[in-house]
Amino acid sequence: MAFTFALNRTCAPQLPWGEFLALARQTGAAGVEIRNDMGGELGGGVPLAQIRASLDAAGLRCASLNALQRFNDWSPARAAEAQALIAAAQALGAPGIVLCPVVDPALDWSPAEAQARICEGLAALRPLFEGTGVKGLVEPLGMAGSTLKHQLMAVAAVEASGGWRNFALCHDTFQFWRCGDTQMFPEHFGMVHVSGISRAGPAPEALSEPDRGLIFPGDRAGNVAQLRRILAAGYEGAVSFEPFAEEVQRDPRLASHLAASIDYVRLTVPDPALAAS
Repeated sequence: MAFTFALNRTCAPQLPWGEFLALARQTGAAGVEIRNDMGGELGGGVPLAQIRASLDAAGLRCASLNALQRFNDWSPARAAEAQALIAAAQALGAPGIVLCPVVDPALDWSPAEAQARICEGLAALRPLFEGTGVKGLVEPLGMAGSTLKHQLMAVAAVEASGGWRNFALCHDTFQFWRCGDTQMFPEHFGMVHVSGISRAGPAPEALSEPDRGLIFPGDRAGNVAQLRRILAAGYEGAVSFEPFAEEVQRDPRLASHLAASIDYVRLTVPDPALAAS
């Protein structure tokens, strides 16, 4: 299989860092995503060198730092935050930083203004990423109030802002399905977030982060079909499990259930090279 698996900190934000790394090893993941909104690894007073050493000792890599919020609402404070995250990513060996758009249902930005603000943020970020070995992973979010829902918007903004040298897309299978997006650009993916939806009844747009669980048969978000399409396009990056459901996070058998979900994906998303042989 061309891609590798990672665990986002959302899998178990309550676990101490060492136990989270042990969880990743138990599930067979190759990496972890460190967040600045849960877990306490960033900004918690632990030296980055110590975090990196613990990753190396566990045989894991940092798949990304998650996230620079409101990247399309640019300001001096946003620039300072971006610079600090880039420095942290370099210290931890993370290849990218997830860039999340403003989510605010009260905003009344026109489509033109929303596009202009995405371009403004990316143009300001480009020189900060240049030469660092770290990329900005632009993540469309499909919830109500998101100022960047569809991948085409992100692609157009990156290309208008100078191209892909310092940027890639972060594809979220749930967000893609929730907003009814149909245009996918896997040739530009640098990270893939996955989570399954088992809750029957509500329309996709009525679901929210706490509905995001693991991937098993009956998944409404179509993770297997999306991953088959992504892998067939040649994607070779990380597929990171990003559940938000409390019943997953607090599951006393979380390690075995995560491992089973990873195995399910591994078995149901065939390697196109094998299929062609």
